[in-house]
Amino acid sequence: MRLRFLNWLLPLLLLGVALAARGVVPGEDGRRLEVLFFGAPTANHAGHDPITRYRILKKGLGLEGINLTYLEDPSKVFTKDTLDRYDAVLMYGNWEQNGEMPAEQLKALLDYVDGGGGFLPIHCASACYGASPEFVKLVGAKFKSHETDTFQVKDVLPNHPILRGLEGFKAWDETYEHSDQADDREILQKRKTEPWTWTRTQGKGRVFYTAAGHGHRVWDLPEFHALIRNAIYWSVGPEKYRQMARLKPAKPGEEKVSLPGYREREEIKTAQAPLPPEESIKLAQVPVGMELALFASEPDIVNPIHVAWDHRGRAYVIETIDYPNNLQAGDLGHDRITICEDTNSDGRADRFTRFAETLSIPTSLTFVNGGVLCTNGSQVLFLKDTTGNDQADVREVVLDGFGMGDTHAGVSNLRYGFDGWIYATVGYSGFDGTVGGEHHKFAQAVFRFLSDGAKLEVLQNTTNNTWGLGFTEEFDILGSTANANPSWYLSFPKSDYTAAGLEQPRTPRADDNPVFNPMSFDIRQVDQFDRYTAGAGHAFYTARRFPESYHDRVAFVCGPTGKLVGHFDMQRAGAGWKAVQSPNNLYTSADAWSAPVCAEVGPDGAVWVCDWYNLIVQHNPTPSRESAGINAKTGKGNAYQTPLRDKQHGRIYRIYPEGTKDDPNPGLDPKKPESWFAGIDHPNLFWRLQSQRLIAESGMTQLVPELERLARMSSNAAPHALHILSGWGKLSDALAAEMMASPSAATRRAAIALASPAVLKEFFAGGAPVKAEGRELAEIWLAISRSAADPELGAVLYRQANSRSEVFSDPVLADAWKIAARRQRAGVLAAAASTPPSGRALMAQVDELENDAGPVVAEAKPKMFKPDAQVHARGKEVFSQTCIACHGVDGKGVPQAFPPLDGSDWLTGDPRLPTRIVLHGLQGPIQVDGQDFNSVMAPLGTSLDDRQVADVLTFVRQSWSNDAAPVTTAEVAEQRAATASRKVPWTASELGR
Repeated sequence: MRLRFLNWLLPLLLLGVALAARGVVPGEDGRRLEVLFFGAPTANHAGHDPITRYRILKKGLGLEGINLTYLEDPSKVFTKDTLDRYDAVLMYGNWEQNGEMPAEQLKALLDYVDGGGGFLPIHCASACYGASPEFVKLVGAKFKSHETDTFQVKDVLPNHPILRGLEGFKAWDETYEHSDQADDREILQKRKTEPWTWTRTQGKGRVFYTAAGHGHRVWDLPEFHALIRNAIYWSVGPEKYRQMARLKPAKPGEEKVSLPGYREREEIKTAQAPLPPEESIKLAQVPVGMELALFASEPDIVNPIHVAWDHRGRAYVIETIDYPNNLQAGDLGHDRITICEDTNSDGRADRFTRFAETLSIPTSLTFVNGGVLCTNGSQVLFLKDTTGNDQADVREVVLDGFGMGDTHAGVSNLRYGFDGWIYATVGYSGFDGTVGGEHHKFAQAVFRFLSDGAKLEVLQNTTNNTWGLGFTEEFDILGSTANANPSWYLSFPKSDYTAAGLEQPRTPRADDNPVFNPMSFDIRQVDQFDRYTAGAGHAFYTARRFPESYHDRVAFVCGPTGKLVGHFDMQRAGAGWKAVQSPNNLYTSADAWSAPVCAEVGPDGAVWVCDWYNLIVQHNPTPSRESAGINAKTGKGNAYQTPLRDKQHGRIYRIYPEGTKDDPNPGLDPKKPESWFAGIDHPNLFWRLQSQRLIAESGMTQLVPELERLARMSSNAAPHALHILSGWGKLSDALAAEMMASPSAATRRAAIALASPAVLKEFFAGGAPVKAEGRELAEIWLAISRSAADPELGAVLYRQANSRSEVFSDPVLADAWKIAARRQRAGVLAAAASTPPSGRALMAQVDELENDAGPVVAEAKPKMFKPDAQVHARGKEVFSQTCIACHGVDGKGVPQAFPPLDGSDWLTGDPRLPTRIVLHGLQGPIQVDGQDFNSVMAPLGTSLDDRQVADVLTFVRQSWSNDAAPVTTAEVAEQRAATASRKVPWTASELGR
């Protein structure tokens, strides 16, 4: 048997094959292998942390035709439905050492192996379920004891297909000894006399075990990856292996390059060459049961950065050839919008029409008034085709004033909202302009504006450069930032905080700055290594083609530096959100060029992914020999210059469950109102919003009765119908009151937002208890804050806070109450006087209300050091080029990622300390203002001269609340000379911190 296996395994091992994902190439039957990595919670045994082992092995096997999927709930893993989806199960983790495996789980596993599935228990898997003899027999032995040592095991059967051609390795590990050793094992390796690695067959299945692998001193070794790779190839059996091997693509080639290597601070001299789409797709992984299908690629489209669809379901793709350095004067560039159509329904675009050209670094678009709103450099344009040839002949400026000092920090994410406003985000390049006669100046924010440009409203500042925005089906507003904050949410609009005299916080963090999960080692990042450093998009799954577990519960965030689209399970947490990153991405690629920058739910119910397909994703900072092994120059758009920025490639993929049909197209027609009502009740939110827009823009108030009927009959249509009626001034108090009692949360929340003060008062203070919780309760309070002062409202508001212990432990709910309480101050205080507060938090709020006379503008505290305007202007320019991406326009940094500069004694004390840091960089961990940070600040000494260092330090030492002495050029020169031999970033201890 072993010799027969050699005949088909070894030639293919030598080819180094990397093969196609399941279902990605129509008509082909080759596919990647699907392996389930069954782990365990870290709490089960911190020394055996399965998720970190999965993460490293996933990188090691990405180019080997193997997909790894991680699960750690045995009740979900060991079922027939789950196991049947995988070719093999790899088990590593600690479960019930002396306990029994639940009978139904054990039966499912045994049936799976007997039926031909592969099983790979690794290391501590032999210490699981020791009281289940059938499990012990399946593994081949049971863990007995161990010491530790550094050793190399001996190959007993070096010509076995698993070991043939492999080099052994010497490493520190636990010296496992076993009991209950089976007689039917084939021993491959021994440690001294102890069997160490073996195989078994059981029924039609194959079992592989090795005792190796306590910690990363083994798991990080390429030799260990090769052992597990071969063990997987063997365990799945010849037929499944042949399925993987049938396509036989060439292994990615390499070419000479010069790339910055920030992690090792060394130049990267070789990198993978680009692959054609049909080869690249074979290195990609999507969830088991999903298909990955190519929709369009070069030469038809290049550098796709965004995709959106019109009311017919046609894809409009933004191609940004000029990004990032070729910023053109007058917002007239070489970029374009291309309509991509599939005219023969084969899933591939076959008609490409240039809707608009001569654009300058556009980032997103949305549809309004028979045309398109599109970002364009400093502007938002309205583009429209009036001749019917699908080419825009109208080009009007709707907004102007977006900064372009940094081309990856401008405006993006245009979206049509439920309320008819256009929502968008902007990074630190900001906006400085006049809209509807009102001047606005802001940066790093989510905002909204009317489609005709008559009004703009800043909603909330974000934590750093912002590239992601999405809506839930209840019109929650969430997004992502580029750096270390892949999921944030809008608390409440800035106008509500301002009206209450409260300082608005930045968008609250939903995520925990997670480590992401790529499938190859060639991940190049500047800082925050192995986390989201280029987070883009935050699309909720708002269709019904995917399984129910996705419906309005999962958000997709692109991580182009990791070549992935992350999957975040979104959980409501009081009035806010918690984003839990799944270890399993929606899309991951081992192709070094893959760079997904946009993932959106399409009209077909699939998730569409724009793959920038570019070896270079990094924008800034500009690398230096000291920071990254090479010197480069900063070009236009504040991006470093390199000839490796590709202008010839780009792909668009669709991801959907295998064997499913596209969501039905309702056939929307702007001239046929009957078609609008088919769309507004569609299960896919895309079609509902398109229909809502068409109805709202029509102004056909004769449709009011039909909209009222839909509001009462359809939970899908109701929120949209309410917003249309409200926009027309036709939402009756009776309907609003009725909808506030709807069983649908989306409908109730729409009614709360749109109801008149009279309806709100009756609902809130009419005598019946308000049963709302979390976000819905917060929005009721917020609506009350917009009503006139009313003693009854204030009294009910107070009673609710006095009877709900959770109010002030939830910062978002607490903000809503504080905003409402300040509007209803007299009523709240009167109620408190008659019924004293039951808790300290409420007591403190009452005291604050008693002592607060209303919104007061704090007087600016005079500063000791008068700024030099010229120095500050120069320093601000340097700050904008080198510091702003991490520390933000407000100097507050990013929690858990980048420390604040505002109020930091690292900065405002002895100037020698920040001067040394700027010159040579800083390596975490550090502590600033009681917060821990573990990032890397790149050294800037080789890219900034003494005056620039002095200017930027003076600027930040005297900005925001900081008030410190200026730094002189002579002081910088002195520190540069004193530390000239320094080659690596400082640590906190070296700096006396």
